[in-house]
Amino acid sequence: MGERRYTRHIGAVIALASVIALSACSGIAAETGAAGNASAAPTADGTQNTTPAPTETVPAPNGGSIDEVEKSGGKVETTKVGLKDEADVGGDVTARITKIRSLDVTAQTPGEISGPAVAVDVSLTNGGAKPIDIATAMVGLTADGDVFGQPTTSEPYAPFAGELAAGDTAEATYVFLLPEKSRKDFVVSIQYVAGATIALFAEQN
Repeated sequence: MGERRYTRHIGAVIALASVIALSACSGIAAETGAAGNASAAPTADGTQNTTPAPTETVPAPNGGSIDEVEKSGGKVETTKVGLKDEADVGGDVTARITKIRSLDVTAQTPGEISGPAVAVDVSLTNGGAKPIDIATAMVGLTADGDVFGQPTTSEPYAPFAGELAAGDTAEATYVFLLPEKSRKDFVVSIQYVAGATIALFAEQN
């Protein structure tokens, strides 16, 4: 009888020890889970963010700091010449207006307008040793009374495109809607690439 009571006692002690051990483990797990949840805040989509918070400051990938001030780009130069003159627009490139003519255009695409216009024929010559990209060349026009010509893609519009080989000359035509009463005192601007010198062609008084 005593032996069985001893055995039951030993069993009870073992069971109690097991309960205590399980309780301790549960407490540790709860603390660990709480700590984990503190650093694993939910993200915008509801999932847990397991990325640890940064513990030190790291430099920017390309160097520099928030205290540095970026220098602004230089001012674009302009050159003024007569309507029949040749202009140096930088990079061994020269520009020229070959013809200005009045005409009436018909709208080619939705949103365009038919009416009186001016077509400007221009040319670019590459005097350098390498080809240049002229696909983004910009041409503008103002006329009597500082009226701006409205660009249109109606015929005979044929802009610059692609590259211009060294030593070659390319020609293009730009069309601008312009009231008949303003078809005089033209000022044409040409810039063969962004940042290059802007040539201003105007009648010389």
